[in-house]
Amino acid sequence: MVRFRFSKGLNREPDPKNVKLHIQSGSSSRALNAILLLVASGQPYEAHQKTRTFTSRYSKSGQYDTAIDVLFQSARELLKVSQHCPAGDQDLHHYIRELLYKDGAFDAAEPHFLVSGKRDSARSLANMMIEWSAAGGALGNFALRGTLPYLQNGNIIGARTFISQFIAQPVLNFCQLAVLTCQRANGEKNKVIRESWVRLCGTYQSKGGILATREVRTTLQEIATLYFAIPPPRTQPDNPLGAMISSMLGDSLTHPSLTIGSRILQVLEPWTGPTVRFPLLPEL
Repeated sequence: MVRFRFSKGLNREPDPKNVKLHIQSGSSSRALNAILLLVASGQPYEAHQKTRTFTSRYSKSGQYDTAIDVLFQSARELLKVSQHCPAGDQDLHHYIRELLYKDGAFDAAEPHFLVSGKRDSARSLANMMIEWSAAGGALGNFALRGTLPYLQNGNIIGARTFISQFIAQPVLNFCQLAVLTCQRANGEKNKVIRESWVRLCGTYQSKGGILATREVRTTLQEIATLYFAIPPPRTQPDNPLGAMISSMLGDSLTHPSLTIGSRILQVLEPWTGPTVRFPLLPEL
């Protein structure tokens, strides 16, 4: 999954004034002493499990401040030893991302939003990106930062929910149309939609801006392979639209995967969920 870095100045660290330690006082001390001891002794998995147990217990008893304190400090120590919480543990990701978001650590909160498949995570991520953009940077860049990773993960619902939170502008229009086009993809079988994807990318990339940058072009080519079975160009082209058309017309592909040299590239199965149209956009 790609994570974009549009401006170093936008990756804000938590304000040390807002980080409070309560290990020596309050009801969190017992939990934190047990959890942090496990982290220090090289038992991150056990520390993670104990964090879940204590956090759930405090939350169910209405001790939310204590639960947040335990979760924040435990997660911070686990992250220091590169032990990120498992992708399937949605509750822990929810707590961590909300804590980091509220503390202004947007860059640290971002991966915890993206790993979740829930709609409320996508909505919250969009709200965070909008708030983040207010510190400096084009809103469309932040829309792209959420939409493309969701599509790369095969999470169309997440991408659709995320981008629907934004107001329309050129890059945002592209994001919405990209989601709609990917919803209708069927590998190489639906040639009309394949051609629509090529035209969509070509039209918006010809206008320059972030969509024409090498990083985004590479990501869009990966999405073209994933949803439309369009193989990547063998060399980096000067004309990405022409290369995508040539790839689409010149290669015979086998669903659900295709082979380019020694690489086997995965192609997603057709989307079977509901197709929701964005009201202000034209039909493809």
